[in-house]
Amino acid sequence: MKTKYLCIISLLLAGGILSASELPPEYIKAISLIETGRRSDASAVLKTLTDKYPEWGLFYLEYAANCIYLECPDDEIEKNLEKAQKLLVDNPRFYFYRGLFLEHKNTDEALKSYDKAISLKPDYTDVLIRACMLYAEKNDFKSAISYYDSVPADKRNSALVLKIINLLVQNKSYGRAEKELLWLVRNHPLNELYLRRLLELYDLTGNKDKAKEVLKRLQTLNPEKKKIMRPLK
Repeated sequence: MKTKYLCIISLLLAGGILSASELPPEYIKAISLIETGRRSDASAVLKTLTDKYPEWGLFYLEYAANCIYLECPDDEIEKNLEKAQKLLVDNPRFYFYRGLFLEHKNTDEALKSYDKAISLKPDYTDVLIRACMLYAEKNDFKSAISYYDSVPADKRNSALVLKIINLLVQNKSYGRAEKELLWLVRNHPLNELYLRRLLELYDLTGNKDKAKEVLKRLQTLNPEKKKIMRPLK
């Protein structure tokens, strides 16, 4: 929890919002509540901060961000995002949360917000992942792959990698799809789902020898299912 908290503070300071010594104790309390899953309690503290420090865009942003996760009414989120935007000039975290909020309203506008965040902070991993997922859903192959390649390998979650694999297969980029699947299998050697996806890819591309190797691995992992596995043609 301490590491996560320090990462948040680092982002704030990097954005030039305020110095560490200026952080009020109420804010520290709100972050602690969020990290322990008490978002509703944190919301009340953050709302108090927006009233107490109306000149600090940070607290409007944090309140709006927390409201997004709590699924508060859109108008409440929009109101606080607007106030944050007026006070936070070119702050990447603002554009991240604005994009996150807009995902269910207007995908194109959400992507514009994510693009803006990345232009301000090119290594903003959370934004890179969200933008990559959205571009993949829109079947924008070039943009999705560009963002994906910018995400550090150790930050790529399985959902993201599988989303990209689906996009690669749809666009018949089978060699790259194999590479990503092999990465998943290498990092999760006992995961049958990933091995089956690899088997499906080899079946699709007619690579019988590699398909046989994967099938053997599956049978080794789950011998009792050996009899019901479909034979290779």
